[in-house]
Amino acid sequence: MTLNEYQKALEQFAFYPGAGTGNQVALTYCALGLTGESGEVAEKIKKYIRDGVFETALLAKELGDVLWYVARMSKELNMSLE
Repeated sequence: MTLNEYQKALEQFAFYPGAGTGNQVALTYCALGLTGESGEVAEKIKKYIRDGVFETALLAKELGDVLWYVARMSKELNMSLE
């Protein structure tokens, strides 16, 4: 799957205010989601530093969530990921 195919496939899961309009609410929603998910990635790394236990599967899930928000925000801005 290409990045553009991924971005297109996500449209069926975009259930948030203003989805697909590129308006202020949609962009804000995506920005807040991206910030939250990026924070969860940082949290996993922090726990790795503290506990010495690295959970690859959990970090991969959070990175997938980050990519989802990057793809959706790009779509809201009429930009392709490629």
